[in-house]
Amino acid sequence: MDNVRRINTFDGGLFMLLTSSLSISNDMSLWTFVVHKLDFSFSQLTAVDPQVVPFVAFLAMLAGVNIVSAAVPIILISIFALKKGQKWVWYYLLFMLVWEGFNDVYSVTQFYFETGAPMFVMPWLFCILMATGLYKTREQIFNQ
Repeated sequence: MDNVRRINTFDGGLFMLLTSSLSISNDMSLWTFVVHKLDFSFSQLTAVDPQVVPFVAFLAMLAGVNIVSAAVPIILISIFALKKGQKWVWYYLLFMLVWEGFNDVYSVTQFYFETGAPMFVMPWLFCILMATGLYKTREQIFNQ
């Protein structure tokens, strides 16, 4: 289960980078999330205001990079420090669940209600797996 959580977090960031890059590079096609397309293209955003282009590109790339940069420490810390039973790791992972996980769940759930794009699956799965992992490791960490 730990490997699934690691892969899910990392894949979410790569997925965001890939789909954003596809939508920006193919600016005439509808903005895609592979599982769902929004009803506008990148070129239509440009027609609204030329300043939208760098802003949307910045947000898309920043979101994907931040997801990946949060995933790498979670992966490495889970592999090396959590297995050694270090308490600080458990608290760090709890912080990441609350800070990253809950924020992402809220954001993508709101995005789903606004657009119908089912992007909420990955953050919800991340939170469920992370909470389950924290619950299952609590005795190992705190009963040493």
